[in-house]
Amino acid sequence: MMEQILARLTCLLLFTLCAGAVSAAREPAIVAHRGAMSERPENTMAAFERAVELGADVIELDVRRSADGRLFLLHDTTLDRTTDGSGPAAEHAFVELRALDAGSWFDPNHAGERIPSLREALEWGKGRTVLLLDLKDTSREYNEAVAAEITAHGDPAAVVIGVRSPAQARHFRELLPDTRQLAFMRRPDLIKEFADAGTDILRLWLNRSGWLADRPELADRVRATGKKLMVNGTLGHLREARELMRFEPDWILIDDVARVKESLAVIASGQRRHDETSGSHDQNRR
Repeated sequence: MMEQILARLTCLLLFTLCAGAVSAAREPAIVAHRGAMSERPENTMAAFERAVELGADVIELDVRRSADGRLFLLHDTTLDRTTDGSGPAAEHAFVELRALDAGSWFDPNHAGERIPSLREALEWGKGRTVLLLDLKDTSREYNEAVAAEITAHGDPAAVVIGVRSPAQARHFRELLPDTRQLAFMRRPDLIKEFADAGTDILRLWLNRSGWLADRPELADRVRATGKKLMVNGTLGHLREARELMRFEPDWILIDDVARVKESLAVIASGQRRHDETSGSHDQNRR
């Protein structure tokens, strides 16, 4: 009798653990790529505000440094695509960058949207959301400037440092020992190096050549390190969402927050729909 009771309790415990794992797999944190970039001009306060409205858990943004040493938010090295300026952004003082229109390229209704400073985003995000900083430089001087800005104007516990090299990860562990780090790896063969450097989350691409679509075992390699997994998606349509969830990511980086949340809700409900089109796998290169 006692053996039967123990066996039933063991089964119940395993069921509970498995159910919890399935639940966790169905509820990854949604990371808004450059804010709600499908609905607002990317890397602007309007995009960040909209991401919060849509229920994103984390907001990713890109950090660069101006000619006069100010930290500002822009993805590209040049101004041409997302502002009415031109040329290398780092060659301009922040006051010049701030004067540019960063919204009209996306939609005339967003004319006058400005390039934010990192300080502005950090102060806005405190108590509101988690910010993932995609660092576009790896110099020690840049690292120290970013750390100082976070300490002075942000919440180190609600910021995630997106590092580009194991050396940068180790430097930030000295600068901000309690702040989480995410590895923006350029190659999947760097999993162990970034894990050993102390990063907390490892990013894998879904459909880029040589990554998860070609090598699904990479997700297991991340899990074997004990680190969390973030997978890059794009549009968040249902078929892509199903592909993403095959790997049970802890975080999903996505361009269209509303669509991926809808897709994940359909998956969680167990429904199937006839509109699971393949969509585009053209990912913005980071």
